[in-house]
Amino acid sequence: MKRTMIALLAGLSLCGLVAAQSEPAGGVQQYTVDDAWGRDSVQFLTTAPMEDILGTTNQVTGFLKADPKNLAGPGTAARIEVKLASIKTGIEMRDGAVAKALGAEKAPVAVFTLEKIKSASAPGLEPNVPVDVVAEGTFELNGVRKKIEVPARVTFVPKGGPFSQMRPGNFVRLSAQFDVKLADFGVERRGPVLPLQVGESAHVTVAVLGSDASPEEAKTYRDKAIKYMGKAAR
Repeated sequence: MKRTMIALLAGLSLCGLVAAQSEPAGGVQQYTVDDAWGRDSVQFLTTAPMEDILGTTNQVTGFLKADPKNLAGPGTAARIEVKLASIKTGIEMRDGAVAKALGAEKAPVAVFTLEKIKSASAPGLEPNVPVDVVAEGTFELNGVRKKIEVPARVTFVPKGGPFSQMRPGNFVRLSAQFDVKLADFGVERRGPVLPLQVGESAHVTVAVLGSDASPEEAKTYRDKAIKYMGKAAR
């Protein structure tokens, strides 16, 4: 009977420890977007009378910062950067023309900087439960900076699950989609042909995973990428 009681108490203690670990910590936490394996992605799609152009890059960096218990709180911040010259469209000759048209020579990166969360479907994050938000911030492209609203979905994924065998840390997954009117950012579609090839707007899709892994854990993760791929994806 005594052994049974000890085993029961030990089991309850272990369950309590696992439950505590799965909950997001209180206070402002930072999650870094910088996947050495290149799993983060940003895409854009323009639709024109003669063709669609789909551009993709995995050269995405940045950070997500928030109090998981208070998403709309004053500590919430984020910044996502994309190297424009890294965008691939499926035609190598076109890649350089696209980067040039987007202003890569004078402004090599496109940047979204979060200013505030305007609304959220829940006040905070719970493990593996998506929260839909409307974010307000500035988008910088081609040397032009404009305020935009971005609907997004945010999910806290605690460490300890199967994915922890692949990558260290707790995670925040961010997915978002928004439209950018190219003329608003000085992206020109001059001549008789370009308007047939490039649409007036670009539909942008963002999918990133931020991690709170320690610098030592992040280095080990990057070293594995180099070992198996020959170099880190970014």
